[in-house]
Amino acid sequence: MKAETISVGTELLLGEITDTNATHISQQLAAIGVDLYYRHNVGDNLQRLTGVLRTALSRSDVIVLSGGLGPTADDITRDGIAGITGRPLRRDAAAVEHLKRFFAERGRVPTESNFKQCEAPEGGKLLPNTCGTAPGLFVEHEGAWIFAIPGPPPEMREMLRLSVLPRLVERATAEGGGRLYSRVLRLADIGESNVANLLEDVIEGQTDPTIALYASPGEVKIRLAGKSPDEAAATQRLDAMEALLRERLGAHVYALDEDVMETAVGKLLRERNATLATAESCTGGLLASRVTDISGSSDYFLGGVVSYANEAKIGVLGVPAGVIEEHGAVSEPCARAMAEGVRRCMGADWGVATTGIAGPTGGTPEKPVGLVYMAVAGPGGTICQEQTWPGTRDQFKQRVTQMALNLLRKQIIADGE
Repeated sequence: MKAETISVGTELLLGEITDTNATHISQQLAAIGVDLYYRHNVGDNLQRLTGVLRTALSRSDVIVLSGGLGPTADDITRDGIAGITGRPLRRDAAAVEHLKRFFAERGRVPTESNFKQCEAPEGGKLLPNTCGTAPGLFVEHEGAWIFAIPGPPPEMREMLRLSVLPRLVERATAEGGGRLYSRVLRLADIGESNVANLLEDVIEGQTDPTIALYASPGEVKIRLAGKSPDEAAATQRLDAMEALLRERLGAHVYALDEDVMETAVGKLLRERNATLATAESCTGGLLASRVTDISGSSDYFLGGVVSYANEAKIGVLGVPAGVIEEHGAVSEPCARAMAEGVRRCMGADWGVATTGIAGPTGGTPEKPVGLVYMAVAGPGGTICQEQTWPGTRDQFKQRVTQMALNLLRKQIIADGE
């Protein structure tokens, strides 16, 4: 099945609202094996919406619209579907009674405009809304299926799950199609071009599953995907490809699917019954925040110190004043002393420290913006890594915390070997 999505609302075109609905719908359609070829944003203009619908119906089997189902004059989705299919809108008596009860239970009285939501193109079906007042629509027209679902994300997600996806799964099954099965390998300490070089022959010869590379701050993702009516067969192919990639990439693979770096580090600490403390300067607490984003992190995370000022580094972490005087706060000796100091004062098995220049100001020719030192202190001693990461302040902090966690991950693994 070929599909298109249409997000309706002028606020989307103005950038006042981010179209998260389109992303969610795309993900859900891919998961059940529906091929999404086009995505549209159209404002609250009936002529333009009709034009987009006409194009979509000429080339796709499924059209999913979100938004424009409210009771006001600029909610045009029903009118657009009615006009393009040549079916007049009819008011549904059962929907009218449901809406009256909905308002009565809340001590309110619906206006005439509210009943606009109870209308569907002739021959179409209203889809129940378990979270709000606006029903959705389902219309079959010349072999194509048209779905219209509300714009508010909670309402959209529930209606998609309960009323749209089951119909599409049933149709795909009847047509002999398969669903999409995918897996994501997460890599650290390697760039996208290096990954592509190591896997050049595999990528050139890919069939099923397909292979796609995605770069993001501090990591590279490899997405494996294949469509099949048989879950066992799809899983077998994914397993075989994953094994081949792991053989090529070795320790660069640190996690799968939704497991992020902090998840991988947390698993290692829990497995070894080890504890962690953090000392941060340039990352301003983001490292500790990422560690504690993981449920159950209290099993291994003891605490963190944001020692932004030199006085805090000296007074709280015990960094010798002479180290800062001689080498500066942004230096390897200071980073080492911070990691060792927080490990000592928290009584942790592992201490991680970051100190650097996040920018955009504050750099010098000797110590430019983007310079950072990351240190890990553990049972076997202390290691420090120097990096320079140009970019925005936010990019810098994200990359540094990713690299610091990865440095910790590698040290924990090495300590256990």
